[in-house]
Amino acid sequence: MIQEKKEIMAGLHLGKSGAQLTWYTAQEKEPVTVTSENGDEHDKIPVPPEAWAALEDRDADDAPLVSFLRYCLRLVPGYQSPEQMRVMMTVRELTPLAGERLPRSMEKLGLERKNIYVQDYRSSFFYYAVNQKRELWSGDVALFEYDDAQDRIVGSILHVDRSTTPALVTVTQEQDQKLDRSVRGSRNDQEWDSERDRLFFEFLKKVFDRRNVTTCYLMGNYFDRSWAPRSFQYLCFHRHAFQGNNLYTRGACYAAMERAGALPLPGLLFLGADIVRENMGMMMRIRGKETYYPVVSAGVNWYEAHHTCEFIPDGERSVSLITRPMTGGLEVTHVLRLTGFPDRPNRATRLRLTVYFTSPDCCVTEVEDLGFGGFYKPSGKKWKREIHVRCTDEL
Repeated sequence: MIQEKKEIMAGLHLGKSGAQLTWYTAQEKEPVTVTSENGDEHDKIPVPPEAWAALEDRDADDAPLVSFLRYCLRLVPGYQSPEQMRVMMTVRELTPLAGERLPRSMEKLGLERKNIYVQDYRSSFFYYAVNQKRELWSGDVALFEYDDAQDRIVGSILHVDRSTTPALVTVTQEQDQKLDRSVRGSRNDQEWDSERDRLFFEFLKKVFDRRNVTTCYLMGNYFDRSWAPRSFQYLCFHRHAFQGNNLYTRGACYAAMERAGALPLPGLLFLGADIVRENMGMMMRIRGKETYYPVVSAGVNWYEAHHTCEFIPDGERSVSLITRPMTGGLEVTHVLRLTGFPDRPNRATRLRLTVYFTSPDCCVTEVEDLGFGGFYKPSGKKWKREIHVRCTDEL
């Protein structure tokens, strides 16, 4: 649950064409999207090119990004200090650079790392869809978006597999349809409207083929009944259909609320592109008994998968981490050999293990010699290797 009434959950949608911000506090019934000066919540906040460059170019300065994020946070009514904020940022693709720089930039504003989250658009679609009335996602849910960067329509499907416990939710991009100059050719406006309607109608049939789609969402202002009457009629036939422009920012806000414990999603497990799908642990002697010690639990976003622990090896000169798919399957043991281990008596060395991910299937394992109290000083030895999950690695 939200700890204090002043605590603010926020979802920040970041894109080249602009940003949107949605916020929620305990006093609100529903998340609220920040409006522009003319009172339109669909208007986007312009993103300075220098700020966006920090997410695409590792050599770019991140100061403009920090400045832009500060500006966005100050748009939230009642915002007083970063300590009261939990922020989920959503981008089209969560690259390693974005996963690194967005949290780091928010930290520079004073937010605690544990209150900073990042996810992609598909995850935001999931959080938005499943926080609507249950009847709206009793079957598959479709999302249609116009991608102005590539001049195309993209169709995605959210599917809930209720044959498992918890139910597994996936979002997949099913189809896309180009609408650029090469497709339009020499058609005049009237002819092009008719052709667009035909292309969109055929596109919808492909997306809906052999699926029970109960709800459709149209993102943006591109879609219009004036040029697509046949498509709209087909789209709305025995289906719920909604059109808007702030689905991603609201979905990000719902995700921030879920992280804060204000919005539980029992019985659902989202298999997003950024989800760690392997459970990771190690065998460790605890209170004299050999016990499985969990290190990373499957189902978390890779940028949140981080664990540190300390232990005393008992004759071992290697660290073995065990991974197993969240949906079941064979265990895989990944061995990190501690070459050049300090020459000390057995059980006279304390090691620190740090595990973090740089992508959904790439885990970095670090081991550091901490010495042993006042008896043995740290040697300065460190061991670091990558583990690629879903394959056998002996490091």
